[in-house]
Amino acid sequence: MRIVSSGTEGPVGQRGARSGDSGNAMVVALLVLMVLTTAGVAYVAVTKSEKQIAGNSMTASQALYVAEAGLTEGLHRMAFPAESLNYIGPTTAAAGWGRYIVIAAGRSALDPDRAALATDGMDNNENGLIDEPNETYPEVLTKQTINASALRYPFVRVEYKTQGSQLVRFGDADNNAATPPVENFTKGAPVLRITARGRTGSADKTLEAEAVRFPIVQVESAIWSGGSMNLAGNSFFVDGHDHAATAPYDTLTGAASVPAVLTEGPATDIPMTGNQLDNFSGLNGDGSVQQSPISYDFNALWTRLSGMADNSYTGDQGWSGVSSTYGSLNNPKVTAVNGNLDLTGGWSGGGILVVNGNLKMAGGSAFYGVVICMGDIDIAGGASGDEAHVTGGLIYQGTVVDQNKLGGSSSIFYSTQAINAASTLARYTLAWWRER
Repeated sequence: MRIVSSGTEGPVGQRGARSGDSGNAMVVALLVLMVLTTAGVAYVAVTKSEKQIAGNSMTASQALYVAEAGLTEGLHRMAFPAESLNYIGPTTAAAGWGRYIVIAAGRSALDPDRAALATDGMDNNENGLIDEPNETYPEVLTKQTINASALRYPFVRVEYKTQGSQLVRFGDADNNAATPPVENFTKGAPVLRITARGRTGSADKTLEAEAVRFPIVQVESAIWSGGSMNLAGNSFFVDGHDHAATAPYDTLTGAASVPAVLTEGPATDIPMTGNQLDNFSGLNGDGSVQQSPISYDFNALWTRLSGMADNSYTGDQGWSGVSSTYGSLNNPKVTAVNGNLDLTGGWSGGGILVVNGNLKMAGGSAFYGVVICMGDIDIAGGASGDEAHVTGGLIYQGTVVDQNKLGGSSSIFYSTQAINAASTLARYTLAWWRER
């Protein structure tokens, strides 16, 4: 009988166990390697995705900034009428006016709303025809230098806001300086609409904005008087009915009227005789003189207007004859005189005239807009042929009692047309904007 030792089985069994453990370790190692690989791949993917998101966010922000730059150019080129090389606004405000600012001719075709201009019921290309085929706003080139660094706003659409076919303005619609200016159809400068499109890489942004000009000074009557007034004869005429700003200065049909004179003191500061009652016409008929519910801060007016003046003079001045220097109805300017001013010899101007002293107007002198005098006024002297004309409004402080004079054949006509023209001298302020 052969006896086999049981000890020989032990090592064999042990070797089998060790072989199974080795296989399990390999599986675990492979699983760990797979997890690490997956994590690495996921990390690379997340990093790449975040980098792409950051890049897209950056280009989108850049496109937005480019569109904002387009808004800025549109605002600037509408803000300064005296800048003949930059200004793109109309000489006379009208519904249907607009312009495209483009980096290259033909880029306005990128405006998806461009085709609607041919059916809006207005003359958009200013040729006298309404809604002709393919009618659109004219193009003007951007003022930036076109090179590799140019901001890519393909088009900037600048236009006056309309409601139906009416021009929308921003101003004192209720002739009450105590209430804020609002959008309306008669008082103030036109509301401006700007649409700008910006591109950077694959990003494309469009911004829309509206801008308004806040009134520089609110005019509530043909004359605002800070002192009493001497009246000479009965050939002069002060009218608070709303007049056209150009000859023959007819009253505007349906337009609201204001008082001929508002006085800071009592109405007796304008001591008219019985035959002078019809020399003051306006709200409530003849003898249209009322005590003013408002006052003006003349020091603030001088500070503001002298700081924005197109023409500034120091010392007493005497002007005569016609010169474009002092502005006109269609090209208003701010003229500031720090001293007394004497106007004769057919002198004319337009916009805002502010005098930090006394003002004398005679000899056919005329102004279209708003006249502001910190001192006393002498309008037209006493002779019938010694005349002066203000179309818009006259505001004076009056510093010496009973030294203010009005007479001759002078005329002071309230005119929203002239006042609106003067209001275009204010700077535009964004009222709102949005990304479209």
